[in-house]
Parts: sequence; C-alpha cells; structure tokens
Amino acid sequence: MSNVAVGHLLAAPVELHLVSPRPGVAYGRSTVASLRAVGGPVDAVFSLVGAAGSVGVVEEAAQLGCGGVVVVASGFAEAGDEGRERQDRLARAAAGAALPVCGPNCTGLVNVTSGVSLFTGTAVAVPAGGVSLVSSSGYLMRAAMAAARERNLGLRLAVSAGNEAVTVLADYLDFLVADPLTRVITVVIEKLRDPASFFAAVERARAAGKPVVVLKLGRSERARAIVRSHTGALTGESWVYDLAFRAAGVVDARDVDDLMDRAAILAQLPAHRLRPVERIAVIASSGGVAALASDVLAADVRAADVRASDVRAGEEVETPELTEIADEVRAIIPGAEVVNPLDLTGFTMARRESLDDVLRIYLAAEALDAVVVTWWLDEEDRERAEVLLGPAREAARRAGKPVVLTTVQQSRLGSWTATAGGPGLAFARGLGGAVRGLAAITRHLSPQPRVRPAAPPRPIPPPRPADVVRGDAGAMLSFAATMTLLAERGLPVAPWVVLDDPADWPARAGDLGGGAQLVVKLADVAHRTELGAVRLGVASGKVTAVAAELQAIAAAHGVPRTVAVQSQLAGAGEAFVGYQARTDLGPVVVAGLGGILVELTRTVVGRLLPVDGAVVESMLDELGGATVFRGLRAGAGWDRSALAKAVLAVAELGVAGAGWIGSIDVNPLICSPSGCVVADALVLVERTDAAAGTVTPPPGTAATER
Repeated sequence: MSNVAVGHLLAAPVELHLVSPRPGVAYGRSTVASLRAVGGPVDAVFSLVGAAGSVGVVEEAAQLGCGGVVVVASGFAEAGDEGRERQDRLARAAAGAALPVCGPNCTGLVNVTSGVSLFTGTAVAVPAGGVSLVSSSGYLMRAAMAAARERNLGLRLAVSAGNEAVTVLADYLDFLVADPLTRVITVVIEKLRDPASFFAAVERARAAGKPVVVLKLGRSERARAIVRSHTGALTGESWVYDLAFRAAGVVDARDVDDLMDRAAILAQLPAHRLRPVERIAVIASSGGVAALASDVLAADVRAADVRASDVRAGEEVETPELTEIADEVRAIIPGAEVVNPLDLTGFTMARRESLDDVLRIYLAAEALDAVVVTWWLDEEDRERAEVLLGPAREAARRAGKPVVLTTVQQSRLGSWTATAGGPGLAFARGLGGAVRGLAAITRHLSPQPRVRPAAPPRPIPPPRPADVVRGDAGAMLSFAATMTLLAERGLPVAPWVVLDDPADWPARAGDLGGGAQLVVKLADVAHRTELGAVRLGVASGKVTAVAAELQAIAAAHGVPRTVAVQSQLAGAGEAFVGYQARTDLGPVVVAGLGGILVELTRTVVGRLLPVDGAVVESMLDELGGATVFRGLRAGAGWDRSALAKAVLAVAELGVAGAGWIGSIDVNPLICSPSGCVVADALVLVERTDAAAGTVTPPPGTAATER
C-alpha cells in the first residue's frame, strides 16, 4: 500500500517529507523521525501506519497546526468497542485544533486538477474536469474513477470519506459547492450518518446550480428486516432513501455505471440550457440499431429481455410516435414506417442537407424534449464520426434542446470527444446510459416543494398496559383501543364489537344495527389472514358458532382469543394507509392498494414527514398513475377527498403519538363514492404508560372492559 501511495507523491508537484521513527532511507530519500522534525509548516499529512499509530499522528499534527490528515488505517469504529474508543480519541484530538481529517478506514483522496494524490489505490488515467466524487467506499471511489475514464469524463476531486470521524459528508459537499472548478457532485453512500446536514448541503448545492448525483448502497431486501407490519415491509431503507432523494432534487443511481452516465450528461450540458426531459426521439444509423433502441426504450419490456438498467431507462422517458412529423420525415426518407426510433438509412447518411433537415424537424417538434443520435465514437472513429457529429453539433447549437451523440455498445469513448462537442451537445457511452443521463436532468430540476413544519398536534399519551396486546407482531394496541383511537382522530370506522365469550353475541348483536352480513375475525392478531382467522358474509345467527371456531384456531396457535365482529362494508375498492416512525431518514407516511394486495402488488406511494394537504394530493396523483388506480384519477368510485383526509389524519396521528407509536397500518380502508371507512387497523407500540387515561369508545361503537 505504501509503495503505491508514495509512488503517487514522488511524481507530484509537492515538497515531500517521509516520516519514520526508524532513521534511514526509504524510496531513495532520507526520512525524518517525526512531523516536528520536518521543521516547517505542513499542508497535508498522509498516515500510512496502523490504527493506534494513526491516533498519535493526528495528535501530533493537531499540536503542530498542520493543514489536515488522511488516515487510511482500519480498526476504528467499524471494529467494535475498542475501535470506537480509538476513533473517539482521534476525533477529540482533531476537534481541539479544528484539524480536518479524512477517514479513517479510507483510501484517501485524489486531486486530479493539481495532480496530487494522497491515495492508496493505483492511478486511474482520468482527465481533469468538472465532476467531483465523494465515496464512503474506497474501493468504489476508484471504480467510479475508472467508470469516468470510460466516458472520457473529467474529474476534479475524488475523496474516500471512510468513517467520517471528523470531516463528514456535508463538509465535503460544502467545499465542492464553493469550489469554482466543480460543476457536478457525485456521491457514493452506505448510510447517511447525519441526514439533516447532508440534505442541507444538497440544498446549498442546488442553489449554486450544481447537480448532486448519489449512488446509495445496500438496496437489497436484506438491508432492512422490518417485516412485522405491512408498512414496515414496504418502507425499506432503499425506498425511503428514494423518497428523500426525489424530494430534495437529488439524482439517484443504481450502480457505478449509472452514476457516471447521469453525471456525464449533466456535466456536459450548460446549466442555463437544462430543461426537464420526459420525451425523446432516437435517430439511428441502421435498421438494426433502431430495432434495438425500440427494445431498450420499451417501458413494458421484460427484465429477461435486456439488462435491468436498460429497462429502467425505458421507464424514465417516453418515446412518442411523432405522427405529427411523420409526413415531413417521409418526404426526406421514403418508406420510413416508424419515425421514433428512426432509421436514417444509407440514402440519408450520404446527404448532409438531408441530415440537417431531419435534425431540424425533430428538434422543432413540440412533442420532444431531446434527441439521441447513435453513432461510432471510439478512439479510432474520429474522422468517421464527423459524418453525424457535424450536423448534430450545428443542430444543437441552434436548438434549445439537448442532443446526445452515443455509441450503441458500452465501449470507451474516444479521447477526442472531450473537445469535439459544442453548446447543447453531449456524448454518452451506450444507449441506456444516454437515456438515463437525460432523465437525470428532470430529477435535478424537479425537487418537491418543502413543507414547513406546522404546529405539532396535541401529544397523545402512551396507552395503558391493559390496552396493549403481545401479539404475533410484537406489542400492539388491542383492536378495540386501535379503532377507538382512529375514531377520536376523525377517521370514520366501521361499527364493531369485541367478544371474549362467543355466548355474549346475542346480547351484543343490536350494537351493530342488525346488518345482514357480518365480518367475524380474531381481533388482536396482526396477520390473521395467514391463520385463516377471518370469516366474511356471516349471518347474525351463526356468529356464536363462527366465533367459537376462531377461538379454537387462536388456542392452536397460541394467539389472543378475543373475537371482533363488524358489519361487512361494501365499497368501490380497498385502500391502505400507513405510518412508519423508524427509518434511517425519519418518519414516513404511505398509501396504496389495500387488502392483501398491498403486499402482493407493493403499489404504494409515500412521503417523509412533515406533509400537508398539497403533499398528500401529490401522493394521490402518483397513486392514480398506477394501473390499478386509473379510476381514482377520474374520480370513478373513489372519494378522493376522503382518502386524502385519511392519509393526512394518519400522518398527524403518528406525529401526535411520537415516542410510543412504532407504525400504523390502516388496512383495509373501504373507499366508495361517498367516503372512506376504516375496516381494520394495526398500531404497533414502542412504549406504554400505566398512568395513561382510559380509552372511551366513540358514539356508535361498543367495547368490552378488558
């Protein structure tokens, strides 16, 4: 490691001092015994010793007023209690002198612009440019640099942040916001240690006109094991980060190539020419390429047909048929049956004026936001590339829309592309990369409005222990307490009674108003459907027998035996509304298709709190875009206003119960043209309070004393 690291510095334009407690010669140079022995100010210290020795290096650098330290050693907070104590000592030493420290447990940093690398990885021959990178992972820092090289994408700085013991992610972002040489900021994160400072730094970057592109690691289902409730199962780490990134205008990526594809387009196009890109056209140099482009961009293509990242590319933009310009195009290219993607044919390729006309027509089309042109862009293709590059460069200069020239395959772009472009023209590596890069513009330009936190609702005290059940999902409010709580918060609930003894039913039947069909279920079981513990369409005269049957199921599975009876509601559909208190980034509210379909379809939308009425309406707009909710957008069968009120009420309930409500599942919420009614709900409890007040059932309901 030190051979590589010192090799970088021996070739760098710096005054280099090698420090070793053992006097002698290293790498052909004399060493000194300590930092103090250097005899003058030191701008940067590169610690290539073990964890214990690195703490001493930081302490000495702090005493001497050095500019900063890079600590590459592992064995700190990631290594248990002893490592955490060691990291605390390092942080205290640095804090006392306001000494910046990169790491520990990192690979260092590379200043491409100055040619100085305090870096333990082998060199990557990447050009200098306007993209900077901060990575939690040292290995992925170098991988991202290699990916930038493949795209001929110039880098400014690359930093491996490591454990962020002293200098944290927001510090790096703030530096890059102020850095005049950085145009685009890319970030690889494992987990946000301080979400508030990160998103505040992102907001400052956006205010400075600098896009932020993030690769979040740990997106698989194993990253979070919350499966106790529907809400917990749906609001996994990846999904919550996606919500936060979308709200903040962060461009999210799925892998290293995706990260650099998106950064490349944002870095090449002038900021003043960026416009949202939702509809594109692809102009290809052959029929085969046009057919491939059609496959890659088909939003409904199966994952088995092409790479998953290309499927996602097709989902991020539309490729309209462009019937309005078809006649103009066919006047230039006879026989062009499909105009998007378009096969230029050899006939058109041989005529510069025809190429100019085609590009002019497409860029003038109101239905298009950008045009992608496929062509040869490898190192050996410089002369040949001019056939399409010349017309594309001129068209981009005149138009207000971006033009992207891309290879079809994912080969390395020729170095000549660094100087061959022009205003509005960008180069990309691979068709999917070009499309995802264009889609990044929309995400960068479309943050969601920030919600100012309203005055917090009156807190709800924790429940009495008597109202909490130790069920199959853990500590949960009893069915009676849950339905009462929701009714008190303004949510319409289906009338209900609970029975400990099925023989009590005849005396309680009148409480439900004599409904012809009833629902009978185990009351205090979170996943009762899995036990077969729900009966629908039960006649009143059979409730006693059905309740006894359900109690036998409860006894067989060791779950609470209380039975709930409700009138069976009819509606146009079932919705789901949920709240999750504990995520990496704070509480979240979600909504989606209800019943058992919430887990089967996972069609949900959500927002981090706080939310207001406008934010909830935007959630329902997204929900209406899903196939199963097409009727919602048109207002057919669903009372949208009532659903919005239910979502807002659940969010406010979660805030009011902060500290003791872990999650809320309202499922199903029966929706009809005249409103939405809660048929069932689950509230997971984190804390109880023996001194909390009693729970009083609202009018029209009844509850047994528990």
